[in-house]
Amino acid sequence: MSQKEKYNDLMSAIKEDEEKKEEQNRFDATLEQTKEAHSLARKTLDATREANDNNVKIQKGINAAALSADNILTRICAAIVKAENTTIKARLDDESMKQLHDMHAQWLGQEEQKLADHNQQQETIWQKQSQRLTDIVKNNEGVWISTKLFYVVGSLFLLSIITIAMEIAFYVYFHWIQ
Repeated sequence: MSQKEKYNDLMSAIKEDEEKKEEQNRFDATLEQTKEAHSLARKTLDATREANDNNVKIQKGINAAALSADNILTRICAAIVKAENTTIKARLDDESMKQLHDMHAQWLGQEEQKLADHNQQQETIWQKQSQRLTDIVKNNEGVWISTKLFYVVGSLFLLSIITIAMEIAFYVYFHWIQ
């Protein structure tokens, strides 16, 4: 074997060793990534199991609440049926009629008094408001514009709103839809 062949063999062996080391490094990196992924998967599995346990507890609570609501509804319906089937005996003799008439008259008097008090309060409020508006007009306070100016400014404002709405509609149609 010549020197050149020995040298080539030696170089081939060195290259193979380097390739093996690189392959080993890649394998070690892949192994580390696999261990990290396994650890993450384990944590995710534990979290999923815990969430599942919590969901089971929540479901049991919801089922109990639904059953309780059904029981409450059933009891209310039963109470309504029982109340509807109850007969009430009432008698109205002359004395009871007089008592009912007196109570009605008393209630009617109270309502008339409340209505009169309410009307008096409204009258007082209207007088105060009228006086305040009169003072504002006398002192030339506030903002006063002519009818023509109001319609001109209002028309321009309405026209600008319509223009903006049309611009937005065209933008949406030509940029988003097509």
